[in-house]
Amino acid sequence: MRLFVDSILYSYAQIFFTNRRWFGAAVLASTMLMPRAGLLALLGVVLSNTMAAWLKFDTEKIRSGFYGFNGILLGAAASFYYEIDIFLFALILIFIIISFFVTAVLENHLAVAFNLPGLSLPFVLSIYIFIIFLSNYDFINLADASANDAGYFSSLPQLVIYYFKSMALIIFQPNIISGIIITAALLIFSRVLFTLSIVAFVLNYIFLGLILPGMKDNLIILSSFNSILTAFALGGSLIIPSRKSFFLVIVSTMMVVIFTGFFTRLLSGTYLPLLVLPFNFIVLTAIYSLKFRKDQTDLVLLYFKPGSPEENLYYHNQRKARFDKFKYVFPEFPFFGEWFINQAFEGEHTHKDEWKYAWDFVVVDEKQNQYSGSGDNLTDYFCYSLPAAAVLDGEVVKVIDTIPDNKIGDVNIRKNWGNTVILKHEYGLFSALSHLAADSVKVKEGEKIKKGDIIGKCGNSGRSQYPHIHFQFQTSDKLGDKTYEFPFAHYIANRNGRFELMAFAYPAEGELVRNVEVHKSIKNAFMMRFGEKLKFEYEYKGETKVEEWEIKINMNSDKYIESSEGDIVVIYQTDKVFYLTSYIGEKKSALYYFYLIALRVPLCYQQNLHWNDEYSIAHLPCGWARYASEFLLFFGEMLKAKGNFTYAEQPEDVASYSIKADIEIKGSGIFSFYSKKFNGALTIDPDEGIEEFEFYENNIKIFNAKKLINEEKQ
Repeated sequence: MRLFVDSILYSYAQIFFTNRRWFGAAVLASTMLMPRAGLLALLGVVLSNTMAAWLKFDTEKIRSGFYGFNGILLGAAASFYYEIDIFLFALILIFIIISFFVTAVLENHLAVAFNLPGLSLPFVLSIYIFIIFLSNYDFINLADASANDAGYFSSLPQLVIYYFKSMALIIFQPNIISGIIITAALLIFSRVLFTLSIVAFVLNYIFLGLILPGMKDNLIILSSFNSILTAFALGGSLIIPSRKSFFLVIVSTMMVVIFTGFFTRLLSGTYLPLLVLPFNFIVLTAIYSLKFRKDQTDLVLLYFKPGSPEENLYYHNQRKARFDKFKYVFPEFPFFGEWFINQAFEGEHTHKDEWKYAWDFVVVDEKQNQYSGSGDNLTDYFCYSLPAAAVLDGEVVKVIDTIPDNKIGDVNIRKNWGNTVILKHEYGLFSALSHLAADSVKVKEGEKIKKGDIIGKCGNSGRSQYPHIHFQFQTSDKLGDKTYEFPFAHYIANRNGRFELMAFAYPAEGELVRNVEVHKSIKNAFMMRFGEKLKFEYEYKGETKVEEWEIKINMNSDKYIESSEGDIVVIYQTDKVFYLTSYIGEKKSALYYFYLIALRVPLCYQQNLHWNDEYSIAHLPCGWARYASEFLLFFGEMLKAKGNFTYAEQPEDVASYSIKADIEIKGSGIFSFYSKKFNGALTIDPDEGIEEFEFYENNIKIFNAKKLINEEKQ
């Protein structure tokens, strides 16, 4: 029954590029102002979805309305254009089934062959076949059907009447009230879509007056609802909202006017109505052409399961801020412990021109001295003879190991790179470790090695006055080839005693750095093994509740947590850092507050380790400010939410570990006055993992959850 109801409501919602059940219910209600049309539309979706279920089509596609919304349009259009009798009613049922098969073929073919949505093209083809087949039947003229104004609204300005009628005629309702209902629902669902509907309508009216002066009322309405639908698709639903997508709406509105005139003349003399031909033609053409660009960073096509345009933008920007720097491999430093960067990119001495993307690493004491004693001997240097390791899995492709170490202050220009090991990694990436100690290399050419395997020892061979490790990425196995700019994945930077977690960054000269060293208890707490179940007890609105989480894997092999409340959050876990992404659900469950606090967790333990991350505004309680700011979203996000996290210092007698989260929403532009702060804490037990977490708003505790330990463990 839930699937049946969902498939109906989501089908109605799909017509307006929305994914809310309540929106579908509002559209359904608006169609019942003309019961005959409303009931035929409802019959269309029920029959289409029943066919899909009976023939064992994908359940989630059925639920989402993928197969149903064209049936709605066909049923409504048939009632809109014809007086219904028994024979015609039976024929409509047959054509709804035909429309279903056209939808199944066309939607899937366009998706597979061109990675395009089918939009309402299946409906257009089906209704044209229907009209041609019924050429002997009396056809109601669209202009006559849409000319009847509701008397209650006769005092409204003519443009406002045109606007509401345009909205209503998207679902073949020739009355103002339907348009008002849909517009109100649209405003609640998305400020972006509401704004686009107004902008597209006004621009359409202006362009129509300039290009096709003296137009009739029906042409205004036809062109307007095509412009509105096109704006929905290209301005925010199929493309991430941006200034460029807004500009695309302006251009596409002009194109709608032109193609409305073209298709009107093309179809003149036939019974075939214009319908949504301009919308389908322009949107499919625009989306397909954008796929051939060399740079996809502007006008970003939707690449994930859609929400509202605002949610799409927030998710895209959050994902970009969090993961845009990520690469396809995760290199670590070629050493163990904490080292000092004596020379980095475009260094003072040797890292110049084609060799500028390189690092020199040494070990220093608390006074940044590289050696003890006089410093005249190799063994005086802290880094000398320390192990050097592979930064990634790979294959040894070049080994030089016989060059003697220099005395301190001397250099070997003839053997510039000294003892070197070059490794070949995935995706054409190579790494080179140079100035190693003579006869210290532990690997052979052709050998396969793992990240972290020891390959040699730090030395002073080649063009090196004192012991250090020279490291660079490159794109070939050639000794001394030009360097390639590539970051280290996750590491800790010690900045004057403040430890900071870095992700896919380029450590700078003068920094103390180390790899993230996995802590067994922390890693076990966030392992989230497939099939594992966790239970938490918490109080919400005076009621004590128990929430169960289960770790699952979806069809894309993404691991995720699903709560008994129906909320979901996706897990992205690297070797060294745990991430949570794509939260879907209500803002009142234990999983929701866990998501806020554990957005990113390094799987190590370092007291006073700091890191930060970025939230989607849609995931935080912003109140009225969020909705008001979304009217200006094309000019940029007026609200931003960032989180600062730390491993809190624990007293010696406390065995657990604690993560503190400070979250702040800050406004910009005309919303620069807005600010809101939250705090959270998560406690990890060394044996039981996640033990407890709590959340505060304005220093007032609003949530606290405690893990329930299995009775077997107790």
